Amino acid sequence: MKYNNLIKFLIILSIVTTAFGLEWKSLGIEPRRSVSMIVDSLNQRIILFGGTSMYTTGRWYSDVWEMSLDSIQGYMWHKLPVSGTPPAPRCDHSAVYDSRNQRMIVFGGWTAGGFVNDVWALNLTIGQESWVRLNPSGTPPVPRYDAYTIYHPRRNSLIIFGGTGHYTRYGDVWELKLDRMVWQEITVSGNKPAARGGGGEMFDRTNNRMIIFGGSCLDYAYNEVWALDLTLGNEQWTQLRPTGYMPAARSDIAYGSDPRRGTNKFYVFAGWTFPHSPYYNDLYVLDLNSLVWTRLNPTGDLPEERRNPTGVYDFFNDNFFVFGGDFGGGYYGETFYINLSSDDIQEWQSKPMITVTPSLFVNSTTTGKVRIRYILPKTCNINLKILDTNGRIVRNLFSGKINSESDWLLWDMKDNNDRTVSSGVYYCFLETEDTGISKKFVIAK
Repeated sequence: MKYNNLIKFLIILSIVTTAFGLEWKSLGIEPRRSVSMIVDSLNQRIILFGGTSMYTTGRWYSDVWEMSLDSIQGYMWHKLPVSGTPPAPRCDHSAVYDSRNQRMIVFGGWTAGGFVNDVWALNLTIGQESWVRLNPSGTPPVPRYDAYTIYHPRRNSLIIFGGTGHYTRYGDVWELKLDRMVWQEITVSGNKPAARGGGGEMFDRTNNRMIIFGGSCLDYAYNEVWALDLTLGNEQWTQLRPTGYMPAARSDIAYGSDPRRGTNKFYVFAGWTFPHSPYYNDLYVLDLNSLVWTRLNPTGDLPEERRNPTGVYDFFNDNFFVFGGDFGGGYYGETFYINLSSDDIQEWQSKPMITVTPSLFVNSTTTGKVRIRYILPKTCNINLKILDTNGRIVRNLFSGKINSESDWLLWDMKDNNDRTVSSGVYYCFLETEDTGISKKFVIAK
């Protein structure tokens, strides 16, 4: 009876947490530079892949990490188990989120064996993450790293500009058609940017164009902004000339973009002015609607100067994340983020050590599955149930010892008698030795 009363009380409150004895935890990723990060928007998480610490440990990486963007819990990296044969460990590769096929596409980069031009896909279906090598037909771009790369959803393509090879930089434009898996070089009109690599890029959805910033050639760094119009059959370069407080010329930056209509902003952090080696830790934003640069002056735990960090913009919470990088032969392994949701003075938050509060994330769906993610401060025994609005148990999903503080479970929308449940309001109830958490969600068919 007391147990049933407890369940009903949790449902009334919707979400109840009783604090664990909290502990500080390391994010756990070894210091490195030149990783890739993308936002898996369907599952609200950041995916990190690869990188290197070759000048200190000689290590090259092919591991995959995830960070949930569920805003009710502290951010924390978790190593993601992935099946299949992974790509060769690498850095300075290109990675994009293919939203149509729910996967990350990886192109090229720098490996211990040299520069490559291979293409890989990481399936991002929860619980089925797996690598597969893609084998496009046609003549591919020559092997390279530090290429500017976007995913174009309407063309269902990778668009690639430039990059770095053996003592050379490239200025060509390539397209990988993902529906037909074929490479083709794109002929582009207009005045063209000089060959370069190591800058930043974004897809400007509003204007159907690729925006590039910065980078370097063999003896010069840039702070120019160029736009590549991607109208099919009429691709054309145009140099943009923003006003405002412009970043110094630089390459090997962290960058991220908020491409939402009405926002359309591009963020730039750190880098260095190759080959003269001043390093930066400043932060800028380019408003593509007004074409104005603004230097931001955040407070807080300011990251040190560095090159080769990696950035990504979390548009769920308006946070710009930065990971890793190097300076003077040393490597960084911290993760920083800054909230950019208002015009107030922003503050850097450092997350090399964090505290995690227990939480649940439930993604309602009409496809016959419900995705449930739990975040806990420690491994322990748990019971996970689905309840109706009267507190009755609909389905016992899991009972036992968990081996990871964070994981996903799938509910097939069937009750304990294998009958498909009806539309309506339900509660996911997670019970441990120390706490109980209840999360309300809706099934709509």
